[in-house]
Parts: sequence; structure tokens; C-alpha cells
Amino acid sequence: MLKIKRFSFFILFLMFSILSADKIAVATKVKGQVEIVKVGEKEFSSLKTGLILDDGDKIRTGKSGFVALIFIDDKSILKVKENSEVIINGQRTTRDISKKINLDGGTVRASISKQNVDFIIQTPTSVASVKGTDFWLISDDSGDQVIGMEGLVNLLNIETGQEVNVSNGMTGFSTPDGQVGMTETDIANIPEDPDDQSEEGSSQLKIYLEGPNGEQKVFIIDYQ
Repeated sequence: MLKIKRFSFFILFLMFSILSADKIAVATKVKGQVEIVKVGEKEFSSLKTGLILDDGDKIRTGKSGFVALIFIDDKSILKVKENSEVIINGQRTTRDISKKINLDGGTVRASISKQNVDFIIQTPTSVASVKGTDFWLISDDSGDQVIGMEGLVNLLNIETGQEVNVSNGMTGFSTPDGQVGMTETDIANIPEDPDDQSEEGSSQLKIYLEGPNGEQKVFIIDYQ
């Protein structure tokens, strides 16, 4: 029998912290084709809203796919757009989760709360590291673009070690042959955020958990 309770995000995050050090994020919104390989498994399966992510889970989105994740320690948000592939890694300290996102290709937006630990997004070409900011990262065979929306992002090229700090209104680039640079952002190049088209008002998130005796529980969270 399902037991239904209502919790604030604060209580939810505290609960996950107690449950397991491997629990690092929750999928709060899923649209279109989004698949996941849970750590230790080999096959992709559909990713559903409310799924709890562990350290090492791999996500891929198909055409028109989109998923938004919220990290359970500080409410930082990672949005993964269509035709992208990411591995979500997180190592827990006493209170925080040190986060590393491996982006094999595609487009993500990171809206990051002020960090006491690392938040890194790594591609085959570059490493983007921040302490608290909002930015887009677009990665493909030609290299990486970081579009600064707020705060400051350090973009480092893996090949040469050259780096650039990308601020609000600027776009940094890093190429496979080791070049880095920065230019003023062309508004037309900013990706569309599916959340910007969402209807206003409260939303509801259902988190499905299994108890120690196999019983199921559903935690329902109402949020803006």
C-alpha cells in the first residue's frame, strides 16, 4: 500500500542525505525521449520524473528530449537538452556534494548555487568550473561554447591548459586544437530553455522510494 506524505524540499534533501551517500540528484522534469543507465547496469531504460540519481548514472536524450535535475544538497539545477549524453558524478563531503558532470556531447544549462565544493562540467575538449553561476555549455566535434548568463565560469582547454573566465553577456570558446577565446554573446545564439515555456503556478513532483521491507512509499512535493 502506498503511503503519501508532503515534505518541503529542505526535509526531502535531509532525508536523502540520511538514506545514502550515493544519492545526489532528482529528476524534476522529463520531456520527450530521455533514457538512463543506472550505475552498475548495462542497458538504457526510460527516465521518469521523480527518479533519484546515484553517483555514476548516465543519461542520454533523443530528438526533442529534455530533463531537469536538482541536486539534493543545495538545489543547484542541471538542464540537459536534446541529443545530449551526460554522466552525473557526485562525492559527498560532510554537508555538500562535490559535483562533476561528464558531457560527451550536447547542450546543458547549469544554474548553480554558491558552492563550498567543486562543480565541474568536463567535455572531451574542456573543463568548465564554477562556484556559483548560471551558464550554457554547448559541446560538439568543433569544440565547446560557454555562454555566461550570470556570475563567472572558468573555461580551461585540456590540450594546452589555456583558460578564459567567461562572465555575464560573454561567450567563451575552446577548440580541440587547443585554442581558447571570448566574444560578446549574440542573443540569437542562446539556446531555448524549455522551462521558460512552462505554465506558471505550482507543480507537483512524486518521488518513489522502497522501504527496507520492500514496501513502497510516495513522497509528493508541491513547488513553484
